[in-house]
Parts: sequence; structure tokens; C-alpha cells
Amino acid sequence: MAQLAPAGTGGVAALANTLRQLGSNKRVLMIGAHPDDEDTQLLVLLSRGMGAQAAYLSLTRGEGGQNLIGQEPELGIIRTEELLAARELDGAQQFFTRAYDFGYSKTVEETFRFWPRDSILKDVLAVIRRFKPQIIIAVFSGTPADGHGHHQVSAILARQAFDLLRDSVGGPQKFYRSTRGDPAATTLTLPVGTLDPIVGQSYFQIAMASRSRHRSQDMGQLQRPGPATSGVALLATKPAAGPSNGGAGETSMFAGVDTTIHVAGFAALIDSARAALTPWRPAAILPYLLRAARLLGTASPDSLQRRLLEQAIATAAGVAVDGTADDGIVVPGERLQVEVNVWNTSDSAMRVDSVSIAAPPGWTLERVDIGAPAVGAGAVQTRRFALTIARDAERTQPYFLRRPLTNRGGLYDWSAAPADVRGLPFDPPPVTARVRVVIGGEPVTLTREVVYRYRDQAIGEIRRPLFVTRDVDIAIAPDELLWPVDGGAREPRHFTVTVTNRARGPANTRVAVTVPAGWPTISPESLAFAREDESNSVLVSVAPPATDSLKPGIYSLRAGGGGGSLEIIDYPHIRPRAITKASVSQIRLAPIALPALSHVGYVRGAADRVPEALLGIGVPLELIGPDSLARGDLSRYDAIVIGSRAYETEPALVANNGRLLDYARNGGLLVVQYQQYPFIDGGFAPYPLTMARPHDRVTDENAPVTELDPSHAVFHYPNQIGTEDWRGWVQERGLYFAHTWDTTYVPVLETHDPSPPNPPGELKGGLLIAPVGRGTYVYTGLSFFRQLPAGVPGAYRLFVNLLGLKRRNVP
Repeated sequence: MAQLAPAGTGGVAALANTLRQLGSNKRVLMIGAHPDDEDTQLLVLLSRGMGAQAAYLSLTRGEGGQNLIGQEPELGIIRTEELLAARELDGAQQFFTRAYDFGYSKTVEETFRFWPRDSILKDVLAVIRRFKPQIIIAVFSGTPADGHGHHQVSAILARQAFDLLRDSVGGPQKFYRSTRGDPAATTLTLPVGTLDPIVGQSYFQIAMASRSRHRSQDMGQLQRPGPATSGVALLATKPAAGPSNGGAGETSMFAGVDTTIHVAGFAALIDSARAALTPWRPAAILPYLLRAARLLGTASPDSLQRRLLEQAIATAAGVAVDGTADDGIVVPGERLQVEVNVWNTSDSAMRVDSVSIAAPPGWTLERVDIGAPAVGAGAVQTRRFALTIARDAERTQPYFLRRPLTNRGGLYDWSAAPADVRGLPFDPPPVTARVRVVIGGEPVTLTREVVYRYRDQAIGEIRRPLFVTRDVDIAIAPDELLWPVDGGAREPRHFTVTVTNRARGPANTRVAVTVPAGWPTISPESLAFAREDESNSVLVSVAPPATDSLKPGIYSLRAGGGGGSLEIIDYPHIRPRAITKASVSQIRLAPIALPALSHVGYVRGAADRVPEALLGIGVPLELIGPDSLARGDLSRYDAIVIGSRAYETEPALVANNGRLLDYARNGGLLVVQYQQYPFIDGGFAPYPLTMARPHDRVTDENAPVTELDPSHAVFHYPNQIGTEDWRGWVQERGLYFAHTWDTTYVPVLETHDPSPPNPPGELKGGLLIAPVGRGTYVYTGLSFFRQLPAGVPGAYRLFVNLLGLKRRNVP
């Protein structure tokens, strides 16, 4: 997040890192399936240790996982940013394909049904042609040993792309795979425990810090010191690019690869600059760098070595550029004040040839002052601009979210994005400062993103990216509601409409909520705002039509015409990102009966939106916090539900699990949604349970389900569960099923993925029910955490039946 840091050159550490990548042409592309698949040890060693330009191509943005740090469903945005945060540490670049992570897949065949082979291969080839790697490293083997179908496909496509391009001019020359999971296959062992003298940590330690940036996936790692190795296996080479004996005896990944910059004397000058670098006087290497720049004078100004060299010259000379604006969330027609500062920390004056602003088409720029042609030693020169946002400027939205998914939700549609943006993590910043200066007679071009800067009284300087929205942002919550057609259907449901004034200064607006045709209308609300970015929320009651019957179906509730709002995803370890969401709530009417319940307690789990879903259908639910878990009266609850992975995210649950089991023994109903291995390892269930490694799961959301005990109350009260209730599920049936269990538990259903590739194995551990003293204990691996927020009626009906298992409620 260097662009969001205060202005500066980066110092001698940044200069040394740039010098590492000057003087030779080494380019390596790693290919995997998801964020956090990458071998960060190799990336750090390649980039920081070997001076290579390294990059990671992740086929997906990891949308199918879970968010361990928040409630946002836009996990792909968070995980993309976590990759960029990791790349900031390991020094590599980042690319993507159009593939959408549709969830765990057991087979290559299923994966290719969602990701057409030709489509994803086309994207992989485009990244290779763009990045021009000499070496490709597949993270996985492309065999069933990889497990996940996505993993297998990433390696299959990596090898296919290599084979297609290796004989082309400038094509890849060597193909490796990481042996992180298969050390016996290693043909080249690489030391990653070596100390990086610039950072003061080993490459392994830096890699573990990089991996720990994947916080949403619980990927925190220890940064242990000492020797460490990483390995690769050479699988294929371009003729004359490497040994033909399968890599035996190979001592370098770049053996047989021409990494020379073919400009006479250039590499020697860079070597001299490295040798002369001192932290006390980095400008001492300027003569070498300037001579090197003159040698590259005939090269394209956009060439990588030229860009790196200009960056090194500016850093060595002590020149920094900064760009700031006086607002961060802007609206069409707004006049934005922009300042560009050129800071010359050297001991001699420097010529400034030009200062310009790059902005989207339709935005108009006016120079407020001209500025002097030079900036003195130790001085800062400021150029001011007025930038007016176009009247038709669109709200900020990542390029891959601007159109709906295609191919049954398996592919992003990039067709509206510029060709040079496709495959990048995000669009380039909307506003950029570009400064051309002359250092030692050599022209140097520096760019810097223009950001909003302000002072926080507690923290100090805060910088934020520029986002575009409308004068008024309107959001409605919940954005998905299942409305029971049965008992209680006539009771109104409540929605919260939040309106934010984005215009500068006071404003007045009227907000109308449009109900489905035939439903009672809602009067518009008038709201007044005193200042920019002020928000007001209105509680809206929506009632069904006064007819004899409500028909199941899907209806839309629109706030402010559905125009939408800007939602900013913001965590300390990643850069803030904005997405545009429509101000529309989808109402799904379905037959659901509720058991007689007075109080239901809920311990929220990871990325858990089930509580809101249950409240939406009328379940009298309240969240149980740490204090109530430790000291509260649990006996007042008809049922207590534990959210998915809550035993990993809520320490108070672990500490007070005994109180919950006592609650169940004394007549309570305890429903535990899917947990992972820490739940088993901690022995938190009342009777023994085990989970297989890898865990039992059913990835086909349409997999058949068999009732093992059709007479069990869970299938009858208060809702009769039938075949229709297993239709319309999303992504999967369930995960982390119990593998073996004490005979006290009663398995009530069986489900499994259909074959091929292997004969289906019966999985009966997805829903276990056991008596505990005078009460009932339930463990379920069914993915209610996905189904309920997605509005799947059958999942709701089954879940409320679980809430009806308390013995006095069962007829």
C-alpha cells in the first residue's frame, strides 16, 4: 500500500531492492488456482534473492471460501487485496483469469463445466504473452493427488500454455512445479533461510509474513529463523534451454536461460552502482545510474529496465512526488482541488519539465498555477489543479463486477473492460500525477496516485483512495429476505433504508420505497443533511397485500429507484476498496412454519449471516456475547445455536463450552453448525466424534439426500420435509461432516456426491442428533451458513425444524 503512505523516496532499502532487479532479465510466472495457493517462499527468493521479476497468476479470486474476519459477502474483493498485500512484502506482481471460485470441486470434469477450458486457457496465454516469463512454475501437479479440482485444472492449463508457447519467439523456456507438497519429486533445492540484509530477516521469514496477509483465511504463520529450503521439479524445457535429464544436476533455475540485457556495459554499471551503494550517501551511485540511462537511451521509454532505472535515479537523487486531493468520495460535477508536490531533497537544484494529471475521459482539468521551471535544493514545489468530475461519471466498481457472471456463475464477463486492464487485480487509480524532471541531464518520469489526505487527531495522517459515487447513496437492509407464507405472514417486515449525503454542504432529499405491485404503498420520507458524508437511517415497515392468500415467489423492494450506494470494504491490513450495490431487496415468499419459540440464543461464527436470516423470518433470536456465555442465564433459551467455525473465532465459547453442555443436559437444545478440526481436537462435543482428513464433504449442491429415519421429528415438525426442500441449494450440500461418532448420536440423513470419478461413498455424518441428559444435542455439517443468506426455502424449513427439536415442542 505504498501509494497510501506519506510522501518519501523509500530510502536506501527501496533503492537496493530496485538495484536487485536491474542489470539482468529474469522473469518467472507462478500459476495456481486461488489466493493463498502461491508458494510465497519461492516468490520471495525469486524477487528479493535472485532479482527476478516474479508474478503469481491465480485463476480465481477465492470467492468460494469463507471470510474469517468480517461479514461482507464480497470475499473476492478482500482476497484480491490480501494477495496484493502479500505481493507488497514478497515483491511479486499479481494477475488473474476470469474464473469465478464456485466452491470446492472434487473433479477436473466438474471444474471444466464451470470454467470452459478454452476460455481460461485463453486468459492464461494472455497473461504469459503480457508478462513474458522465461520460466513457468505450476503450484500443483495436475493429477488427482492435488485433491481440489481447481488445483488440478490450474496445473493442467499451466502445462498446456507452456507447450503451446515454448517454441514461439520470446516464449517460456522452462516448466517447473513446486514440490512443496511432494518433496520426494524435487530436482532443485533452493535455500530460503538466507538472510536478506536489507530487511534483516530471512526469505523464509518474509514469506511467512507475506502468507500471514491472508487473514480472511486464517493463514497466520510463525516467522521462525534458521535454515530452510524450498524445492521445484523440472518437468519440461524448450530445446537448448536446460538439461534433458529431468533436471538432475541442475544448480540454478535460470541455467540455460539467457538473462542478459543486451546493451554493452549496462550490467557492469549496475554492478558498480550496487557495490558503491551506502546508506549514508545513496547519491554516490548516481554517476553509474546516469551513465547506464544514457546507454539505454535508444530503448523504449516503457521498457521495464528503463522504468526501474528511472525509479532508481530518482531514489538515489532523493526526489519524491506526491499527489493529494481535498475530497475522497466525489460526485459528478464536483470540483476537486488537487495538489502535486515535487520534493527535491538533494543539494542541488533540479529542472521540472512538466507536471500533469491523468484522469478519466470527460473529467476536465484546469491549472490553478503554473509553477517555476525548477525546484531548489531541499525545497518542495507545489502545482495546483482544479479537476471537475464528469457529469456522467459512473460509480466506482471493479471492472470484473460491472457485468453479471456467465456460464452458470463460473466466469466473470470482462468484455466491457479495456484490454490492458483484463487480468489485473483492479482498474488503475482514477487520478494520477505524472511528473517529468531532469536529473543529471537525464529525463526521469515519476508517477503517483492522487489520494485524499486528512488528519486524524488520534492516528495522524490518513490517506484514502478516490471513489466516485452519486450525490446521494441509498442502501437497504436486509438485501435478501425470506417471508414465510404460513403463520405470521400478515405481520409486516421491517427494512432499514440508509441515506448518505455525498454532496458538499447541506442537502435535502426525498426517499421513496417502491413495493411489489399490489402491495400497500409506502409514503416517501424527507431527509435533511447538514454536511457531507452525513447518514440518516429510516425504518420502513412493509406489509403484504390484503388478499386471502400469498403466493410463493420472488418480489423486489426498491429504495430510491434502486439506484444504489457505494460500499467501502476496509480492513487495517489491506487497501480500502469500494463496490457499488443496488438498493434493492429481494423478498422470497415461501411456506415456512415456525415452532413455538420464545427465546433463541445464537453465538455468531465466522462470516456468519445466519442470525439476520433467522430474524427475518420471525425467529425470536438474540446474540449471546462473551459475558452471557460466561455468566448469563442460559436456561431461558428454548434453543442455542452455535455458528459455523465459532469455536475458532469466539474464545469465550471455548472457555465456557461446559456451561453450554450443562444447559443441554438440563433440558436445553444445542445446535452446533459445522466446525473444523479444532472442534474435534478440543473434545467440545458431548460424545466422541471424528473428522476425516481431508474432511467428508458433498460439493454438488444437487446431490441426492436420503432420509435414514423418515419418521424422525426433524423431518415433520413443524414443516414436512420432502424432495422439493432439497432443490435450489447453492454451492454445496455441506462440509466437515462427522466421519465416525459415538453410538449415542443418531444419523438422520445420508448424502454423497455422484460418481465419477470414484464410486460414491455414503456420508451419514451431515446431521447427527443425540440425547444429552434431559436435552438434545445436534451437530450438522449442512451448509446452512450459505443457504439461509441465499434465501433457500428448504434449508430454512429444515433449520427451523432443528429449532423445534426441544422435547416439549415435539408433538
